[in-house]
Amino acid sequence: MPKVSVIVPSYNLGNYLPETLESVMAQSFTDWECIIVENGSTDGSKDIVGAFARKDGRFVPLFLQENVGVAAARNTGLDLAKGEYILFLDADDIISKTYMAQAVLALDADPTLTVVYGKAQRFGSETSWDLPQFSMDTMLSRNCLYISCFFRKADAVPFDPEFKTGFEDWDFWLSVLEKVETPRVKQLDEVCFYYRTRRTSRNRGVTDNALKDIRRRLWDKHKALYGRFFCNPLETVEYRRLESSFRKASRWSLVWKLRLLYRKLFV
Repeated sequence: MPKVSVIVPSYNLGNYLPETLESVMAQSFTDWECIIVENGSTDGSKDIVGAFARKDGRFVPLFLQENVGVAAARNTGLDLAKGEYILFLDADDIISKTYMAQAVLALDADPTLTVVYGKAQRFGSETSWDLPQFSMDTMLSRNCLYISCFFRKADAVPFDPEFKTGFEDWDFWLSVLEKVETPRVKQLDEVCFYYRTRRTSRNRGVTDNALKDIRRRLWDKHKALYGRFFCNPLETVEYRRLESSFRKASRWSLVWKLRLLYRKLFV
């Protein structure tokens, strides 16, 4: 049995998929399987998946006849996974050469850890990433765990296919954390994950009303978790952002008032 199962859902990302799979194959830790759930692509991704499976037997291809959505694709891979630890990896992202080794070392050393993840960087159409440090308070108001974190298969839960517009990863991590009586999350000191930004990302198209609906659904679904860890709203990341924006707006308002007064007096 492999120690780690990497699950890669793939749909029409053939331009990026080889680089993603190469980053898995380059891992310094070698006891892994990589389940590639080929989700009915029409761009030649199937050939790429087949080529990697022939090159390295640790790649396990699974070809679906049609696109079932990313949540269902991940669930299919999870059902087949044999590893003690799980890593989801999207077909356009990259992991560092030592990510797997460091995460396995941390999880083996501390059985109380629920999630292990590295520092992260963005690349592609955007490079800046305002990803806050993990805390339960922050996690309840804003997702601060990307999808490619390590966790134990024993703590696995299925993805909810009802989150069709995005944020299924936020719901997933809340479900994992809710399952554990005392969840513990460890961040590694090094950058281990590289998230590719694309202008066609699903989350970019989420409207304010859709986001409100997602938040209501998360609250309703995870009432027990919110009840255990509900944060002080004045300490949330979102409130701090609003406070900062208000202060900036107030300063600019004062500047404009001074400019208007100057014009009245001297112009």
